[in-house]
Amino acid sequence: MNQGHPATYAIGDLQGCFSPFLQLLGEMDWQPSKDILWLAGDLVNRGPESHTLLDYLFETRKRIRIVLGNHDLYAISRWAGIIPAKKSDTLAPLLSDHRADDWMEWLRQSPILYRDPVLPWVMVHAAIHPDWSPWDAVGHAGEIEEALRGPRWRQFLKMLWAAPAPASWEACRSEEDAQRFRVAVFTRARWVSASGVFSWPATQPQSPGFAPWHRWFLERQTDVSVICGHWATQGLLILPRLLALDSGCVWGNRLSGVRLDSLEPQLFQVDCSCYAHEEKPSGPEMGCPSAAAPGRKS
Repeated sequence: MNQGHPATYAIGDLQGCFSPFLQLLGEMDWQPSKDILWLAGDLVNRGPESHTLLDYLFETRKRIRIVLGNHDLYAISRWAGIIPAKKSDTLAPLLSDHRADDWMEWLRQSPILYRDPVLPWVMVHAAIHPDWSPWDAVGHAGEIEEALRGPRWRQFLKMLWAAPAPASWEACRSEEDAQRFRVAVFTRARWVSASGVFSWPATQPQSPGFAPWHRWFLERQTDVSVICGHWATQGLLILPRLLALDSGCVWGNRLSGVRLDSLEPQLFQVDCSCYAHEEKPSGPEMGCPSAAAPGRKS
């Protein structure tokens, strides 16, 4: 429990699951007037309350550190009219809200990688290339952030959706290839070979030699600790120098978070079985019981 000192917490993929998020903040005793909250991307989509979630995050944004995930980039692209809705899309209430422009501009200006000036953690949504040092990773993320924040951001997003990402850095033949590869690593990666060849589908590759990205990364980059999400089928994974926090809330499992400023990461979880479903949540009736937001009246 928070005993009066400012605290820093991190939470995995929310994906529009606002009610469990509020329950988890209550378990943590998160105080938005003084504490800091890190969110490991995929804030929106699939769950039924993306608009309510973004409204709350936007209001408390000065106390929140986020990185963008693949679903967040998808949401920005939907808002910009660049791509049509996918079958699993639950963004209609968000995109039709009169505050959507403010929310999505905030997301567009948000980072791909967050490195704290005090705590020894780097946060990304999915992965970091095993051969990228912390400074390499900051540089590659900066290339994406500059393009997404710049005046040609629509062209950048159109380019991302126009062709698949190369499977390796060495296979990149243009700056467009390089940007697609960078985005895929930071927001979609799971499986990679020892030689740096990625398999982008979510399922384990049939070819031998592939392993979870963090196996190679933790062996090769010994001076950095990583917080990530993205991989619900892997589930919660707490290792020395790795906190993989996607425990599949939107699929009816759990929402997980940790306190980062304690001697050892302190785990908090809430049940999300109210989201259990065969396909996707289709409306508020699929959601969890509501809770009062910290700093707001219920």
